[in-house]
Amino acid sequence: MIVSMNKVKLFFMEESLDTVLSELQMHGIFMLDEKHKKQLSPSEDLIKTSKAIEILESYLKKRSIGNNEIVSKNEFNVVDSETKALVDLIVEKKQLYQETQELLSDYEKKYKALKPYEALEVNQGRFKTLTYTTVYLGKVLKEKLDTLTGLLQSLDCYIDMISEDDTFKYVSIVSLKEYQSQLDDLLEKGSFIKETNESFNQKNSLIIKFYLEEINKHQIVLREIDQLLLDKTNDLGKLKLLHDQYYSNDMRKQVSLLNTDTTLYIEGWMRVDQIGYLRNILDKKHVAYELDTREPLADEVVPTALKNNKFVKPFEYITNQFSVPSYKELDPNPLMSFWYWIIFGIMMADIGYGAVMILLFGSLLLFGKLKGAMKDLVNIFFLTGFTALLAGLVFGSFFGATILTPLMDPINDPVPMLIASLVIGLFHIICALIMKIINMVRQGDILSAINDAVSWIFILVGIALYALTLFITLDSLLMSILTYTALGLIGMGVIIIVLLNGRHQKSIMGKLMSAFTGLYNSTAYLSDILSYSRILALALSSAVIAFTMNLLADMVWNSIPVLGVLLGILVYLVGHIFNFVMGLLSAYVHAGRLQYLEYYGKFFEGGGYLFEPLSLQLKYVYQVKLKEEK
Repeated sequence: MIVSMNKVKLFFMEESLDTVLSELQMHGIFMLDEKHKKQLSPSEDLIKTSKAIEILESYLKKRSIGNNEIVSKNEFNVVDSETKALVDLIVEKKQLYQETQELLSDYEKKYKALKPYEALEVNQGRFKTLTYTTVYLGKVLKEKLDTLTGLLQSLDCYIDMISEDDTFKYVSIVSLKEYQSQLDDLLEKGSFIKETNESFNQKNSLIIKFYLEEINKHQIVLREIDQLLLDKTNDLGKLKLLHDQYYSNDMRKQVSLLNTDTTLYIEGWMRVDQIGYLRNILDKKHVAYELDTREPLADEVVPTALKNNKFVKPFEYITNQFSVPSYKELDPNPLMSFWYWIIFGIMMADIGYGAVMILLFGSLLLFGKLKGAMKDLVNIFFLTGFTALLAGLVFGSFFGATILTPLMDPINDPVPMLIASLVIGLFHIICALIMKIINMVRQGDILSAINDAVSWIFILVGIALYALTLFITLDSLLMSILTYTALGLIGMGVIIIVLLNGRHQKSIMGKLMSAFTGLYNSTAYLSDILSYSRILALALSSAVIAFTMNLLADMVWNSIPVLGVLLGILVYLVGHIFNFVMGLLSAYVHAGRLQYLEYYGKFFEGGGYLFEPLSLQLKYVYQVKLKEEK
């Protein structure tokens, strides 16, 4: 149901600011007007805590599903100083890790470059002090060393091989300085790659030893930091609590207050049934306040607050995906949820698939601690698992195999199932028209309710009764009564449309044209009812694919000894998993389509916006228990 709302002004003293905003946020019952909302950048504390969480989560092998923390109100209201210090430690250690990693990478790069010249007996620094000779260190591809040697024979050069690997030979080349220009040209032709290592005044072997010591030292630091951060993953829950505390605090800071000469105040919307609850909360906190409430004005756009039972509530997600109900209309969710539940289940229609839905999505609800839209969607799949199982009992199908005598067999005899689908469509549309009557009567437009809804209920029921006389055999008297009743209902509906559809037209011709236009809508209604044949189509496609997978698995099973059994099991599992997933997706989409177009298209206005009060921002914490601990 859509709950009545009041426009509210809450006045309080400045010293009560923190208490008032904290309590409003904790209980989530006051929706602020837009004029009270200002945009601020996330606080430094929140950014740093998010970074710390990201760092620790990178050390987890797997992440939990959903949000697992449940804390008391007292725990949530107190920021732990040790956890704040832990955030600083984690961020600092990660910074040190990155700096150490950069140094390690630099030392490893230098070590790798210098290692081939470890056997050089002369300090490279001495090469710069030579007066008459030039010394080059470098490498050349193994297959090109002979070519390079041949090119250098024309000069008075000396080539000494220092080391080699799978690809290169590392050499030193000594030449008189007077030949340096010619030497450079020949080295370029010989594909010689000059070494650019830093020239040290110590032997390369000593420098390499130093590099190895530094590499080992930095590796130890990295391992110690890794172990520390891995150990700190045990405190991830504390960090997540701190994150949500900072996040909620940031949201309170975004509240822009108005003021009188002596007080502060905020203005917004509240559910009528929660105003007394707010008074009780503020009284317990000994807050001096004044609460001014009034009914919404005729031209005000009021937020929509929905209050439904545990079965209906998840299906609000389906409606909100289409459009949020308007505050002034009737809540469509109680009836829609029932029809969606039935239609979705018939489209899946298998005992095995239904049982899997109940077990799989029931486990997610029980252990996953999901929230928001994900929880609603999983809940919908869990609930529709029961109707899928019941529909499977009607069809006698268990993972595509017939294990019970079917009451309906959509594969071998689809006509009864087609008729059942159309009957469901007829009742579904009649329910929509009844909703339309209620909405119009509430708005005081009774003639429109009679013309646009009552007339079509008469016509559709009349057509259904007349169709019934064509398929069943009754006593002649009963058949006559049924036939004349059907024709009478059709006639009454037609008369209502002819008399009322052109009531706003002044001319006779305008009234006649309006009457004709109204009667022409019968094609749209018949088309809508035929759309429900998709219930048969989805049930049939799922059953046929399941049957085909069983057939293929059986063929593979018996084709090859031992290996055929394994392949048959693989085909069976993959085939049914594919069919199950595609069936879920198809049923979700097409059951929704029937609600959005055929059902909501008859009466639903939408265009509302949800009641979204100031509340705790819980990204990681699953729930804050409002009952304070003593």
